[in-house]
Amino acid sequence: MNIRSFLHHGCLVVALGCAAHATVQGQHVRHNTTLKVVSSKQTASIRSLIDHERKFISIKDIAVVLSLRYFENTILKKAEIHLDSAVLKFSADNAFVVQTNPSTKRYQVHQLSHPVAVEENLYFAPANETIELLKTLNSPLLSIDEDTSFVTTTGPMIPQVTGFEIEEKKNGSLLRIHLSSRVADASRTLQLGEWMYMTLPAAVGDTLQLDTTFASGIIRRIQPIQTETALQLSLQIRGKVVNSEIVQDQTSNDILLTLIPKQLEMNKEVNADSVRRVQEAERRRKENASTIERQKNKWKLDVIVLDAGHGGKDPGTIGVIGTREKDIALGISLKVGSLIEKYMPDVKVVYTRKTDRFVELYRRGQIANESEGKLFVSIHCNSTERKPSSSNGFEIYLLRPGRTEDAIRIAEKENAVVQLEKDFEDRYQNLTEENFIILTMAQSAYVKQSERFAELLEETMSADMEAQRAPVRQAGFYVLVGASMPNVLIETGYLSNPKEEKFLRSPAGQAKIAEAILKALQRYKVEYEQNIE
Repeated sequence: MNIRSFLHHGCLVVALGCAAHATVQGQHVRHNTTLKVVSSKQTASIRSLIDHERKFISIKDIAVVLSLRYFENTILKKAEIHLDSAVLKFSADNAFVVQTNPSTKRYQVHQLSHPVAVEENLYFAPANETIELLKTLNSPLLSIDEDTSFVTTTGPMIPQVTGFEIEEKKNGSLLRIHLSSRVADASRTLQLGEWMYMTLPAAVGDTLQLDTTFASGIIRRIQPIQTETALQLSLQIRGKVVNSEIVQDQTSNDILLTLIPKQLEMNKEVNADSVRRVQEAERRRKENASTIERQKNKWKLDVIVLDAGHGGKDPGTIGVIGTREKDIALGISLKVGSLIEKYMPDVKVVYTRKTDRFVELYRRGQIANESEGKLFVSIHCNSTERKPSSSNGFEIYLLRPGRTEDAIRIAEKENAVVQLEKDFEDRYQNLTEENFIILTMAQSAYVKQSERFAELLEETMSADMEAQRAPVRQAGFYVLVGASMPNVLIETGYLSNPKEEKFLRSPAGQAKIAEAILKALQRYKVEYEQNIE
């Protein structure tokens, strides 16, 4: 049976078709196809991807089939499935799935055999492994038919809107809404200005594909809005509708809406019940707009975490004339925070420490996460083993295993502070080189934002400070591991260089560094929030 006949028989088929594409010389071929989903009442299909004989399934479609909540973040390129006991976070081009417990905030990382693929704005994960992962989380609706390799669900199917048809009749217009299964208690309002509204309880649909404009006829546009409980269809009307009626098609799952325009019937008095339903539709529209605004605000750069390195019993590196790294890091951190509060008043500043006290490395990441930080900036000073030395300038680091001897040396110097922590052997014993790679890959969703902020920081510090600088580097800093957000570590200068030590310990020098960091933060915030809009 082809897609068209599936639609006419009311079964769930996503019309992705069998399109295929290939790279140069046929080295890499992917085929978009569909995968059957069978329930006790009907057969449906979800979108799947065949890549070199490996089968991937649409994360969005499997969530719809299993009645699970689904969210996407196009900026961070992440897709989430929300179960009762866990949230699964899939990242584009990443083979690691982060499982978070909403109540305990604990998480674990699962490794898939292949990275999540993105095709035509859809996220696809390895089929069998994704299904097995959902099964381990006690999803009662999910099982596998080993004989047919079909995904099987024993629960009710979610009604999905797959398309529209409009038929012009002598006495009005007929809107046919194609559905994969029947919807109970569909309702509509009377016309309010240019608009009238339909509500399909428990139904879902691809709002981008379903947003339809008609060149002629009584309906100008159908604009869908998806909520957690229903799919609302906003109908923009040409002229005036004086009568309408919802009918369930007896031969399929389709809903039929008849629309009688003004010239075919005299206006009738609007009764109190119709007015109530119009008001209810407007209330839902405002609620939907409010929900969208809250989601946008959730991702705004509204919390910046400043981490002054070392502190308390950990002085950090010591300069030629006795300057302590912990004092310089704290001084710069407090000055940056003061500038943010003055020039970025809509941003909250969170400090991992504001005084000379010892804070464990793991605890610094916890503070950042608990405060729902959007950017983590760790401030330090550099040094060479031999003092004095001529080495000078700032360096900026991202979280990745060290690529150069200098990067490895600096990471080892900063990480050595864990030896001052109680029970540090147990806490950090699993941070081997191999596990470190896995942890940093689990943060891949933040890599681009971290890289962009590091680039802006290098530009502003280079412009404001007359000092040698190195390109942005990658190294394995423990303090950056726990911060689940874009993050960088700044080595502001060398305390082993007498001239630079005097600059770093002076109020004017610290203010100059703080101003350069502020400029980078301001530029980053503008770019970041433009992407959200």
